[in-house]
Amino acid sequence: MKKYFILFHILLISLVWVACTNENKQTVAESEQSQIQKDTAAACNKPTVIMDPNNAKPMALMMRQMVVNMDKMKGKLIAGERVTEKEFPFLRFYLVEPTDPNVLEPKFYENARLFQESYKQIFETKGLQAKAYNATISMCINCHQSYCSGPIKRIKKLLIH
Repeated sequence: MKKYFILFHILLISLVWVACTNENKQTVAESEQSQIQKDTAAACNKPTVIMDPNNAKPMALMMRQMVVNMDKMKGKLIAGERVTEKEFPFLRFYLVEPTDPNVLEPKFYENARLFQESYKQIFETKGLQAKAYNATISMCINCHQSYCSGPIKRIKKLLIH
């Protein structure tokens, strides 16, 4: 009888521990998701829903949203329209979880900083936004050559020729 009593308590303690661990993970995930939703909501009036069967990490999802935004920006620039930072706010992709955590090194953060500066130049440039836009897209390509080469073909399609 004593054995069953001890086994019952060990099982009970294990169940409580598992429940608490899962709750803590869920709280962290909800916090990260909240930041992503804020950045994405600020990015456009009607966020684009991207279905992903592979459960992509937040950084990949934000970068996909950036592609959608940059494609819209490209269309406006080709039409001769001026784009504003209010229409296309910067998404802080470097603050969320990447697919590969090994990319979070000084060079990555320096590339992100340079990209952000280049992105701001699009809106500060008078009359040559398309040129500044292409420079920003080139920054994306350069970084992806070092960290994640898969989307380079898609990114190159964003260039204005």
